[in-house]
Amino acid sequence: MNEIQKRRDFFNGLGQNYAKNTSVEVEPVLMNGISCYWFVPKNEVSKKIIVHLHGGVFVVGSIKSHESMISHFCAQLQTRILFVEYALAPEHPYPHGLNDVLGVYERLLSDFPDYEIVFMGDSAGAALTVSAIGKMQDQNIQLPQGVVMISPWIYLSCDNPSMEENRTIDPILSREYLLANAKLYTGDTSLETSSPEYINLNQFPPVLIMVGTNEILLDDSKNFYLNIKDKQTNSKLSIYKNQVHVWPLANVHSEASQKALKEIETFLTTLYSSTSGLDI
Repeated sequence: MNEIQKRRDFFNGLGQNYAKNTSVEVEPVLMNGISCYWFVPKNEVSKKIIVHLHGGVFVVGSIKSHESMISHFCAQLQTRILFVEYALAPEHPYPHGLNDVLGVYERLLSDFPDYEIVFMGDSAGAALTVSAIGKMQDQNIQLPQGVVMISPWIYLSCDNPSMEENRTIDPILSREYLLANAKLYTGDTSLETSSPEYINLNQFPPVLIMVGTNEILLDDSKNFYLNIKDKQTNSKLSIYKNQVHVWPLANVHSEASQKALKEIETFLTTLYSSTSGLDI
């Protein structure tokens, strides 16, 4: 077994940290040929879809790593979630994963024209969300109704001060690890092309950004918020004291994870109420 596969197996094992929410149905589906999974709650909020893009530094992560967490999100939010298994590096470097995300989104717009669509991404999944919105902007594709980011990795150059300042209190990530995986993701493309930090965003959907104080990626959230808040007045940055990278993946039942879920729920409720009647 090669090193990449070992890493994927280990990361998939995080999905065993706690049990799935059994009230949620999980159904595999192909969207434009891309493997996805519908998470459907018992008490579904009608005509609303959350597209979730998983983390894993563009190299690891799958339904196995995230199914339990997403099932609890789905049950709490009472909204169907589409989990996208986009192509991973190094076998499929930039822009393969990004193209998968865009393909899924275009299929959703076609098949669910009267649904409100929100993107949610953790870590590298948030980076893909920003990259996808940049492409939508350039191609005049309608933007999603909103965006939720959990511990986003936006600056693939890894040169923000928190990379060093939080080095000793982040038990999960290191700058060296991120840089190595950014290289795998970028492949033969320049970082200026592949990293969402270089996208010139003229507009952005309403966004909720959540990050822990103990992350080396803390400044990714802070800087992206400062970059976007003048373009989108409905922008919120929530910093969770003493939390680490994508803390709900480790324990969705913790006080901080439950607080994050409630914050997402409030954000979406406000978002949906303000966009009700908007035909997409």
